[in-house]
Amino acid sequence: MACGLLVLFLSMVIDIPAFAQGQSSREVRGTNIKWALKENLIVITYDLNGSSEDTYDVSIALRNERDSSFSIIPATVEGDIGAGQFAGVEREIRWYFRKDFPQGFQGEGYYFEIFVKPIQQKSNLLYYVVGGAAVTVGIVALLLGTSSPERPPPTLYLPGPPVRP
Repeated sequence: MACGLLVLFLSMVIDIPAFAQGQSSREVRGTNIKWALKENLIVITYDLNGSSEDTYDVSIALRNERDSSFSIIPATVEGDIGAGQFAGVEREIRWYFRKDFPQGFQGEGYYFEIFVKPIQQKSNLLYYVVGGAAVTVGIVALLLGTSSPERPPPTLYLPGPPVRP
């Protein structure tokens, strides 16, 4: 019986990663990306085609059409960026680019790329199932372990001092 419970417990532990990830949702992307320069500020707007109840991690990068290795991650940004519920149209990010790059940028061909990662909501159900299984296995092991024959109680005898010569 304990062997069967142990097999059940191990099968649950092996399936934990698959259970914890849940179902994968459809791909979520930032679309309709536009940007405008307003003095020391760049305003970036985008649409996010996801569920408005879900939480997303949104980040951006400034790229250049002429140089594929050119990539800048803006630091002084605010708005619909970072972790949050950003699904919808006309989402806005404001980048104070002069704080990051006081000299500005020269040339043409710049564009913004938006990266969106859904943030998985974690469930405590897995912990309850694994914890319940561990308690059950522990109780069964305790019950099976107490059926051994009784041992005599330890003696509380202390030997006397050695005999003097």
